[in-house]
Amino acid sequence: MQTTSISARFDDEMLARLDEIANGLGRSRTSIIKEAVANYLDYDFWFREQMVKGLADLEAEHTVGHDQVKDSIREMGYNVD
Repeated sequence: MQTTSISARFDDEMLARLDEIANGLGRSRTSIIKEAVANYLDYDFWFREQMVKGLADLEAEHTVGHDQVKDSIREMGYNVD
């Protein structure tokens, strides 16, 4: 896969935290940043898909009422009142 170099600016505190993680794992700053960005992108795409699904459920009136949710939580042994 072809890669492209980009630049980013970090304040001293964020850079120190990045270095602490990288040093603790014996990895480079670049590998930590790439992993963090990949995780963020994966989550963001997943979240957006879930939002689309949720909105579609609302439009189709596939919803659960408040009392039904409370009853389900009670069945799990939790007090919700």
